[in-house]
Amino acid sequence: MASRLYRTTQALYLVIEGLLGSLGIASIGSPTLAALICLYVTGLVILDGRRTQTRVALILPARCHDALNRLLRLMPLSTRMLMTLLVSCVKRLGIEGYLCLDDVIVEKAFADKLPWAGWTYSWSKERKLFGLHIVVLVWCSLDGRWRIPVAFRIQRPKRSCGKRGYQTKLELAWDMLREVVASGLPFQYLAMDTVYTAGWFSRGATRLGLVWVGTLQPKTTVVYQGKRFSVKELGLLLHLKWRRHLEVRALSLAVYTPSYGMLKLVVTRNRHGSYDYIATNDLEADLTKLVLRKRSRWSVETVFRDTKQLAGLESCQARVDRAMVRHVSLVLLSFAVLQFLRSSPSETVGQVKQRWQTAIARAGESPPPPLKACPPYLRPHPLTSTA
Repeated sequence: MASRLYRTTQALYLVIEGLLGSLGIASIGSPTLAALICLYVTGLVILDGRRTQTRVALILPARCHDALNRLLRLMPLSTRMLMTLLVSCVKRLGIEGYLCLDDVIVEKAFADKLPWAGWTYSWSKERKLFGLHIVVLVWCSLDGRWRIPVAFRIQRPKRSCGKRGYQTKLELAWDMLREVVASGLPFQYLAMDTVYTAGWFSRGATRLGLVWVGTLQPKTTVVYQGKRFSVKELGLLLHLKWRRHLEVRALSLAVYTPSYGMLKLVVTRNRHGSYDYIATNDLEADLTKLVLRKRSRWSVETVFRDTKQLAGLESCQARVDRAMVRHVSLVLLSFAVLQFLRSSPSETVGQVKQRWQTAIARAGESPPPPLKACPPYLRPHPLTSTA
């Protein structure tokens, strides 16, 4: 298939083909399926916008756009097998990491006929919008170098499923968490947002033997020194100390909650006066560790940003359920491939994409020499030149 590509894009395709081959892409289907996946991922890496099958086939004419459509709609492809390949890749890395759990909204303002889309509230845009809700579980290394998605689910709205078929975000996240734990993926802790720090979900994670870190709702009831408070009331009563290395005022204490049991609670207040109520089931963890673990959850937000801007998370225009799910899985696979294409640990995925786009545009030619402009101190003054 590489022989049918333009000379400028052959190198990138062959590199991606080698990377996906090392991940075991040949084990999930036929050679044709593996080649089409490599072609689709290469198109997502090259293009910046409008990553449709027609444009991918235009830039990479190894196969027509109908073949890429069949990849998304008809060919036998298990998205969970793709995620299993990424889990196996994380295991082979052999480094310490943690899990981040969160969801992202992909806006589809005019997709009334898309079964996956529905009305939902976006906290980032502070308004209701029509789109997809994707719950993602990401494995991140402690050194910050790797951010590899290991599981995802698209939430189907109530209008598109029966009463018994509807699942909340927490139920979808619970299924993913059990699958990842059953796969033997090593991680130190699970970082979650307030939405996922629900009583039954956190208790289930504790029963699985996991260490979790999240934030409590301000109205959560806690028992401290024999008295019942809401977390917000307790935070206002505490005398928080300034932590210079964290740049917040904070205090840690052990509390009992009817919904969670015994927890380690850290109340923080930043320079703007905003409070955070960080909770964990790790009763031995100190204040600094808990605050840093909570801040590490931001890695999943950068995954959402990069997949939208660099890998085409919002690009799929298909109406078929299967096509949308497969596109999301291939986008997450492309995001992992961008990290494997780095030439140095400090290179970002955006710089990787720009480097390969520049190499394709140059086609092996050297850049022209820079212009030799006259230094400013030698330029004639306007008044002198007119005189």
